[in-house]
Amino acid sequence: VRDPRPDRTEPVVKVLLPFNPFKTNSGGSSPTVVTVTEPGHGRSASDTVRFRDVEGFDGLSSSTIQAASGYSIQSIVNTDKYTISVSASATSGSVAGGGGFASAGPVTVEN
Repeated sequence: VRDPRPDRTEPVVKVLLPFNPFKTNSGGSSPTVVTVTEPGHGRSASDTVRFRDVEGFDGLSSSTIQAASGYSIQSIVNTDKYTISVSASATSGSVAGGGGFASAGPVTVEN
């Protein structure tokens, strides 16, 4: 075999989320459980995920959702949804938001 290529692992990349992918479960208390919609996510409970380019919603600021350390996934709802716990209080609860350019990925992203 001439010039063989060794096995390689593709780097993990960020994934664009659908419009308004976050939904608060309840309001008025901290922490707030947030359900995240990421179609075909393939993630597991306790995986760490970081969100980028998120618009604030339901009293949660964009900087809160975009925490540099990311969030540990609390539970897997189904193949398209999982939950995280945010250390802030939602205003109303049962509100979807996040905007149209939010993405999910690893804490660090290779360029």
